[in-house]
Amino acid sequence: MYKHINEKLVGPVYTVFTPFAENYEIDYDALANYLHTLYAGGARRFYAMAYNSRYSQMTHEEIMQLNGFCARTLKELDRENLVIVGDPIHCSTAESTEFARQAKDAGADLISIIMREKYFSDEQVLEHFDTIGRGSDFPILVHEMPFLSGFDGTQMHWPASLIASLPRVSHIAALKEDAKEPEVTRQALALEPDIRVVIAGGGKAALRNYLRDGACSWLNGISIIDAAIAERFWRACLDGDTATQDFVIEELEAPFFSTVVKKYGWHRCNKALLQAAGLMHRRDRMPLQHLDDAAFAEVQAVCDTVLERWRAFSGG
Repeated sequence: MYKHINEKLVGPVYTVFTPFAENYEIDYDALANYLHTLYAGGARRFYAMAYNSRYSQMTHEEIMQLNGFCARTLKELDRENLVIVGDPIHCSTAESTEFARQAKDAGADLISIIMREKYFSDEQVLEHFDTIGRGSDFPILVHEMPFLSGFDGTQMHWPASLIASLPRVSHIAALKEDAKEPEVTRQALALEPDIRVVIAGGGKAALRNYLRDGACSWLNGISIIDAAIAERFWRACLDGDTATQDFVIEELEAPFFSTVVKKYGWHRCNKALLQAAGLMHRRDRMPLQHLDDAAFAEVQAVCDTVLERWRAFSGG
C-alpha cells in the first residue's frame, strides 16, 4: 500500500532534537539550523518523536506546532525529504487521530504513534492503530516500546502474536523497533519488506548484525552531529566495505556510547553532544535535567576526539 514510503525509508534516519532557548521556549531558529545542517550532510529521512524530540516536556499544542514546523521546513528544503512526526506520549486514540490529520495537512509523510496505555490484549492495540489510520487516512509508523501489563503492572515486550498481526492494519507502513532484544527485533524484521522496520537500539553495530535478517533502516546515534558519518557507513554496508564499517563503529560510535552514555545515559548525552558540536544548547525542561558543566566537559572531550578522527578519515 505504501511502496513509495518503503522505497524512501531505507538507510539512516535522523532524530529531530528540540532545542530550548534561555527562557525555555522552543528555539525554532536553532532547530531550523540543525535541520539544514543534517540535510547538508546528506540526511533525507527525518523523525520527530516521543522522547528524543522531548515531547514529554511539551504541551500538546507545542507538539503540534513543532510537527508542523518540521514538516514545512524540511519540505521547503527538499520535497523529496521523508518526514516523520509523532503524537503525544500519553493521549487518547481520538487525540492521536487529530495529530495524524494535522501531520497530513502539514505535509509530513508518516505519523509515529506510541501507545502508552496499559496492555490488555492484541485486539486492543490493533484497534487503536486501525482507528487512527481509518480516521486520518494517513500512513502510520508504529513506535513499538515495551508495554506495562494491565494485569500486573510489569514491563513486557510486545507479544509475537501482536507483531505478526500488524499487517492486518492497512495504514501501518513502518515500525520503530524499540525492544532492544534480539528475539523481538527479529520477530519485527519478519514484517519486511511490507512494513519497513527502523532499528532503534544498539547503534550501527546492531544494524550490521541484523542486515542478514532484512534490516535496512536505523535510527542514528553518533551521526546526529554529522549526517555524513551515517551516510558513509550505509554506503559501506551496501558495498561490503568492512574496514569503513569497523572504523565508524569502533573509532567513532563506541567511544561515545561506552563512556559518557554508559555513565550518564543516552537522553542527557544526546543534547550535550549536540552542544559540544556547536549545533544547539543542551538545556532541557524539567523534570529532565541536563548534564552539569563537569559532565558536559567529558562529553565535549569525546566529541572533539570523534570529530578529529572523522575529519582525518574523511578528509574533511
